[in-house]
Amino acid sequence: MMELVIKTKQQFDFVDITEQIESSLSELKVKNGAVLVFSKHTTASLIVNEKEEGVEEDTVNFWKRLLPPEGDYRHNQLRKDDNAHAHLLAMFLGPSIILPVKQGRLDLGTWQRIFLVELDKPRVRRVIVQAV
Repeated sequence: MMELVIKTKQQFDFVDITEQIESSLSELKVKNGAVLVFSKHTTASLIVNEKEEGVEEDTVNFWKRLLPPEGDYRHNQLRKDDNAHAHLLAMFLGPSIILPVKQGRLDLGTWQRIFLVELDKPRVRRVIVQAV
């Protein structure tokens, strides 16, 4: 098992961690099989998508319509916090993904990249990569 440490820069930051995961495969001695990638946070998630500015912008706009950051959330009232939308989005997106490995490399589609998505504020995030 390996732990990646990722610094996010802003809310809705899409941090491409594909290369970091790929680099971990040799240390984990994964030739063929799969790896589990897990975010250790309740306001950051992992997704697979294309690395393209328009896709990221459309995605963020969709999320903001689905769960507006300025919405009236009980969590924000109780905790005097402003990140309820981030918790709710993280539940929809999920904390983990399983990725196929073939001949020691991630077996992804042509445009697929792995992103840690910051749903709250800039932070240091930790992601586990585990052979399964």
